[in-house]
Amino acid sequence: MASGEEKILKNLGVNIRKYRKISKLTQRELGIQVDVTEDYIRFLETGRNTPSMQVLGRLADALKIEPYELLM
Repeated sequence: MASGEEKILKNLGVNIRKYRKISKLTQRELGIQVDVTEDYIRFLETGRNTPSMQVLGRLADALKIEPYELLM
């Protein structure tokens, strides 16, 4: 059974990818807008990395959504 943290990271990754695709951005393009590497975006999307609150906010801004939408 997945822990609460694992579930959150999985949802976060799925939502980053979903909203990135809706915005028609590549991982590289999103990384540039958020000031992180393409690899970092890939690791977020696969649940292998946990963003700071600052990065979460920049992701939401770049994707034109509210931060909480990434966690639902």
